Amino acid sequence: MATKSKGDDASKASAKERVAAMRAAEKRRERIRWIITFAVVAVIIGAMGGGAYWAVDKSERDKEKNAAKANQARIEAGPPWTLPTDPVKVAKQLGLEVKLGMEGDAKHEHSHLSLFVNGEQQPIPANLGIDPAGNIAELHTHDTRGVLHVESFSRDKVFTLDQLFKIWEIPLSKTQVGQFKTDAERTLKFYVDGKEVQDDPSEIELSHHREIGVVYGTAEQNAKIKVPAAFQFADGE
Repeated sequence: MATKSKGDDASKASAKERVAAMRAAEKRRERIRWIITFAVVAVIIGAMGGGAYWAVDKSERDKEKNAAKANQARIEAGPPWTLPTDPVKVAKQLGLEVKLGMEGDAKHEHSHLSLFVNGEQQPIPANLGIDPAGNIAELHTHDTRGVLHVESFSRDKVFTLDQLFKIWEIPLSKTQVGQFKTDAERTLKFYVDGKEVQDDPSEIELSHHREIGVVYGTAEQNAKIKVPAAFQFADGE
């Protein structure tokens, strides 16, 4: 009977080791292929996501640029100056409450604005601070009479002429209203209850039944204007 030699056993052991080594090497290669595939897929997804984010971001930037151009065109087309595209956007940015169909009653006051530009009285647009969906800011208008409604959720909140013009998205400062700036011939003056004040627009409060006048123009144009000292509010206003 033939007997196994030590050489045969060693040869079989060596063959098993080679097979095991080849299998281990194949498993390593398979893991590397999976890692590479995963990395490539992650890069592609990341690139797609980054591209989508960039596209969305660019779209938003383009919308903002177009809105700014449209608003500048609106300013330059006036006066009279119409409503901005979004009548409540800036109110929110200013921290004013904006509620759907609801007006605050903690502070309920009405003032009036008389605006004169180049010798002509200008209307204040209706629904300033009110959007088409019925969202209402604490500071708003309902009609073109120039009555400014403060209907706030806070007794302590202060509302100013500057805020009104910001919501209107019409530039206003001590030297500018709309696209018009003061110069050697043209002035911009502010009045409270018929008396000229030197206050900055941000300091002129919209207190109850206060009559506020804003007058821009040449001396000749302004001489024709009688700035009102009071406004005849409707019953209950």
